[in-house]
Amino acid sequence: MKKVKRILTIGCGVALLAGIGAGCCNSPARSADGQTCGCAAKKDSLEIIMNIPLKIKPEQVSAYKVAFEKCQAGSLQEEPCLAYELYQSYTDSTEFHLFERWKNKPGHLAHMQTPHFNQYKEETRDMNDQAKAKMITTYVCPCVNR
Repeated sequence: MKKVKRILTIGCGVALLAGIGAGCCNSPARSADGQTCGCAAKKDSLEIIMNIPLKIKPEQVSAYKVAFEKCQAGSLQEEPCLAYELYQSYTDSTEFHLFERWKNKPGHLAHMQTPHFNQYKEETRDMNDQAKAKMITTYVCPCVNR
């Protein structure tokens, strides 16, 4: 019985992290204090956490940082934006990770239509040094993580 429970728990966790299901076995999520959380029923109400790896051409690193900072300033003003950070590798100055956290999917989709994001896309269009790397997107229920 213990083994079955462990397999179900792992399977539900993987399904939630992969964004496959809105919750485990269609049951509502619960916060640490036992309160029912409605986000498990609607995927659009889940928080979105994104890790986007980037490899920038060496001669474009400075220009990329400037373009990002402009986009970051506008993004952090958006109500659904919870975090918008850029991390540069200590060992490879051309390797970055863009970390984004959004209140919900509609908020993130609206962000991708903003003038500052469109300007960022235009300014950084030819700065990537390789094919697009695998972006990691995770959907989480915010009340469960309190």
